[in-house]
Amino acid sequence: MANELNKQRVIDEFLRCFRKMLMDPELAGELARIAKENINEPDAYQRIAEEVSNQTTIKIQEEHTEADRMFIKLLMDVVKGDSQLY
Repeated sequence: MANELNKQRVIDEFLRCFRKMLMDPELAGELARIAKENINEPDAYQRIAEEVSNQTTIKIQEEHTEADRMFIKLLMDVVKGDSQLY
């Protein structure tokens, strides 16, 4: 039961991020820019999390949730995939 509640919480948190991105068309570009600027840094994951919180309406807590980790990893994967297209 607790595992199911945790999964639902992660899904709900992840969906909130997507809703924000859909409601603010500029947000996706800003997130991609932040990820691109920091992807090659040694502490890329942490830097991206901090910059997303500081520069956008998406706030990532200091203690990252599972949804936070998934979201940051997704941003990093998108940037890596984008760079492989060229």
